[in-house]
Formats: sequence, structure tokens, C-alpha cells
Amino acid sequence: MQHAPVGSFDELADAYDRYRIGYAPELYDALFAYGLDAGQRVVDVGCGTGLVTAELARRGCSVTGVDCSEAMLAHARERVRPASFSNARAECLPFGSASFDAATSAQAFHWFDQPQALVECARVVRPGGIVAIWWKGLMRGDATRLLREQAAHAVGQQPPADILANDFDAYDGAPFVDKHLRIVPWIVHMPVGEFLGYERSRAMARDTYGERLEDYFTALRERLGPAEGDLALSYVQLLYLGRVPTVA
Repeated sequence: MQHAPVGSFDELADAYDRYRIGYAPELYDALFAYGLDAGQRVVDVGCGTGLVTAELARRGCSVTGVDCSEAMLAHARERVRPASFSNARAECLPFGSASFDAATSAQAFHWFDQPQALVECARVVRPGGIVAIWWKGLMRGDATRLLREQAAHAVGQQPPADILANDFDAYDGAPFVDKHLRIVPWIVHMPVGEFLGYERSRAMARDTYGERLEDYFTALRERLGPAEGDLALSYVQLLYLGRVPTVA
């Protein structure tokens, strides 16, 4: 588990806004099948540039996005005009208890103090409400993932570890009921140039390669081929679901 300092994502905000693609419709379908519904109040924790916020708003939810990067929030405010946003940390949400029907967090929880952030999600969601946390990553054996690993080794680095290399232990210990893990595969077609832009939005790539970052991108471009070439990316999305216990 890593903790990102405030502002460490500001320099990535433009790349996030330009290149991040979000999540499969089937993942949102699974979330709504679990009990999220149009008209409900949702806090989107670690909302970044508002990809999830936008989809939840499109599906009829009343969404409040939270992020500690003001540069990310600037893009989110432009993307999702109907939503409200707050600059805050996941570990100290600026809302009263039971203020929301649900809390979501996508591709962000590995940056938080997970036990404390889960406590805060449980606090601000009403009894019986939903907490949904998810990640996506390239499947092991995916051709592009293997080329990415080769590029890392070519510059003398180990590639960044999988986000859930140590599992989501905090979820196992969280005081939720009706816990479920949904595994949602997703195949995405993307031009090589777009994928390279996505790589530039990854804080873990920036932090792993440091001064060798441009060498890594050179090695990756050589392996991926022309910018206009098409990649078929095989993603796995892990959706962790739970409910805040109702008062006995």
C-alpha cells in the first residue's frame, strides 16, 4: 500500500483527462444490479478527472466527487457540470454521517490508508447503503503487458507491481455485510499512440522509472510499433462490493 502526497497527481491531470478510458459498461451494470439506483446520493472517492462521476451522473445518480488534487478536480468540474466536488482526502471526508446512499472508489484505493478510508466510507454512507471499490489491470499473459514488462527490463528496471499484489486485505476486515467480489473481463481496442499516452498518466510508471522514464518510453515504443497500430488490451476488473450494516 502506498500513500501519495497531496499534489503529486497535479502534473498528471492533463494526461489523465486526455487518455484515461474508464471502465466497462458491464461493471456499472453489476453495480446497479447489486442495488445502486438512479436518484441515489453517491460520493465518488478519489474521483480524479471525473470518469466514474460522469457515468454515475449519466445513469441518474446525484454525485459528489472527492479528490486531493485540485488539478484533477478542475477537469472533473468541466466534465461533469451537474456534480459537486470537494478537495479532500479519503481518510477525512468532509461530510456528516449517513450523508450518502453509496460510496464508490475506482483505481484509487491503493493510494489511501485503506483501513481508515474504509471507516470513512462506512461513516458517510447510511446503514444499508453500498460501498463499491474497484480496479482494472491488464491480465497476466496479455501481449501488451508482456511488451511493457520487456521494456522495463530493457532499461534495467522491474515493472511496477500489480496494484493488488498483496490482495485487498483491508476489505476482508472491513465491517461490511453482503460482501461480494465481481470479476468483469473487458477487451479494449486502442491505438498504440493512445496507449502510450495512457502510460504517461500512470503515477506508478513515473515513480518506478524516475530518471529512466523517457528511456522506458523509447523502449516501449520500439516494441509496440507505429502509433497508428491497433492494440487489443485484455483487462480484468475487480469490483468489491459491500453494505454498511443496518442498526439492530
